[in-house]
Amino acid sequence: MLDSNALKEASNVFIGDSEPWFKYKSGSELVTFFNQYFGVGDTYAQGFPSRWRYVYDHLVDLLNNHQIDKFFNIILSKEYILSELKISEVEAVARAQEIFQGFNHLLRPYSFMLSSKNGQYHLARIDEDLKFIGAGGFANVYLQLSTGYIIKKLKDDFLVNTGIKSRFKREYKITESLQDISMIIKVIDFDEDTYSYRMERAETTLAEFVKENNLNESSKVTLISQIMDVMSEVHSRNIVHRDLSPTNIFVVRGVVKIADFGLGKDLNIFSSHQTMTTAAVGQYWYCAPEQFMLLKDGDKRSDIYSLGRIINFIMNGSPLNVAHQFRSIAEKATNENSIYRYDDAEQMKAHLERSIKYHSDKERLQLVAKKILDRQFDDDIESYIYEMPKDKMCESLKNSRGEGFSEALLKFMKIDEKHAQHVIQSIESGYDEAAGGEFAAFDPFASFADDVLVEQPPFSFTINEIAAKILRYVAKDVNRFSAQRMIEKLLAQGLEPMIEEILEN
Repeated sequence: MLDSNALKEASNVFIGDSEPWFKYKSGSELVTFFNQYFGVGDTYAQGFPSRWRYVYDHLVDLLNNHQIDKFFNIILSKEYILSELKISEVEAVARAQEIFQGFNHLLRPYSFMLSSKNGQYHLARIDEDLKFIGAGGFANVYLQLSTGYIIKKLKDDFLVNTGIKSRFKREYKITESLQDISMIIKVIDFDEDTYSYRMERAETTLAEFVKENNLNESSKVTLISQIMDVMSEVHSRNIVHRDLSPTNIFVVRGVVKIADFGLGKDLNIFSSHQTMTTAAVGQYWYCAPEQFMLLKDGDKRSDIYSLGRIINFIMNGSPLNVAHQFRSIAEKATNENSIYRYDDAEQMKAHLERSIKYHSDKERLQLVAKKILDRQFDDDIESYIYEMPKDKMCESLKNSRGEGFSEALLKFMKIDEKHAQHVIQSIESGYDEAAGGEFAAFDPFASFADDVLVEQPPFSFTINEIAAKILRYVAKDVNRFSAQRMIEKLLAQGLEPMIEEILEN
């Protein structure tokens, strides 16, 4: 039950005695109001109670009969305000918002508040209407049960911190300024009394969406393209996000929605002795080095770093795994030195679009396949292998059967250690699955590992160690005689003792 003092204050507001939101109402006007809208059948005559008491008694009746929402929906409607105050429609809408916020200022000390959605108002106890659903570095997040909106509220610890308060309000203002972009989360209103704001509810975060769905390549590319589209538009307006990660990118009916602009990460947690939550550890991987080192607040190139890590996550489920078709883009975006990254999301988007077109060009793919078959190796082949996902690389090696792909991989590995690691690690992590339990399907991987081990000049110990483990697995665990003979021949020729030990065990 709403406190009697709250009802008295609300009554005085409505009769025009305590706030300038409504005009002064005489006793007869109040009787007319309740007769017209609630059919109470009252008369104004001698013995009429004080005006506030008359309204108070009716509000108590409305509460008891579960009609109090109807009262607020009437007096906060544009039509009622137009009729009573004789102002323009624009002014009436603004006045309704002012009165709505004013009533909440009045009601909140009594643990009640009005919520609104689509022009409809609902009175509820705060503790019954808000369901806690999570927390970030600076704010708690609630579901408003009466409306389905999300409420993001600054934590109590920061309500006296003018700097954080300013940044929190800036987050809302930035998001509000981007409402014409369909893939920005919709915000509703900001509450100065509680330093909170309401926004639309999203179905799931990008983090959850990627982990819970077995996305095909086309779906992954669509997600990345949507994110680059919206961030390109954001950067074109000279706005920086500062905290991009899969936890503040949402998916609503298959469409990306970006939220949480401007506030940024609680970077101190990364450089102090505070205990990091699982969520905080996850955020760490998307933080540009210059932000992590607390050197600056973040700029467009900091967003670019985060976008590169997000591409990795969408393509491979990990922000660190660059073994995918957009590898060159992700690596440039996540360069430790921000000078060597893309200037902004517009430039990065242009490179992404060229890469998508490049990888979907059937004529180019046919030309690459012909070059591999002809044992040629050039920049086209290097780019093709460099951006090849591990599953595709393993499938290609399994099916090559002497068609030149193994030779192309070896030439690629000879470029430098980084190239060599890319190939051998991709094969190590994917060959068992690619073989699919078919014994003969392991043979091409054993042959490739053998080719790596006999290569002169030899590859690094790290590369040869992985190759030896692959060959030993096929020979001993899969029990392929051809692989066993390869090991016998290698041992007879002589290898580095530690590599021989791997093959013999």
